[in-house]
Amino acid sequence: MIDFETFVFRSLVALGLGLVVGLDREFKHKPLGMRAYMLVSLGAAAVCMVSLNIAAGAEAKAVTFDLSRVVSGIVGGIGFLGAGAIMSNRTNGKLRGVGSGSLIWVVGIIGLTVGLGYVIEAVSVTLMSFLVLTIVGCLRSRFDLQENDED
Repeated sequence: MIDFETFVFRSLVALGLGLVVGLDREFKHKPLGMRAYMLVSLGAAAVCMVSLNIAAGAEAKAVTFDLSRVVSGIVGGIGFLGAGAIMSNRTNGKLRGVGSGSLIWVVGIIGLTVGLGYVIEAVSVTLMSFLVLTIVGCLRSRFDLQENDED
């Protein structure tokens, strides 16, 4: 059972990690800003923690509760949200927002990971995501590459 203090701590961690990723996107004026990333991370963490509490209560009552279905639902729902960030230009067939769509999915997984109590792992994924965003940005600037339509 997750007590209230742990719930608040994990929620704040999820918000903070969503902020780290969201700041990059906000500064680059991408379709989704820091609020969206923070809220997706927080929402995924909260649903996961509440589900853990439901599972603990169900176990005490000898009722079956499948946490993997909850996780699967969260991942699918976040994928749907990420797909909303992707747009197609019908004249040239190119996609826009794929980078934002995939990043919103990663941030949801970060929140899910925090909600399950794997805070160090979530921090690691956040740092790796931030490094990818930073390194790709630096490479584009260094080699004078135009941003393609994936972001």
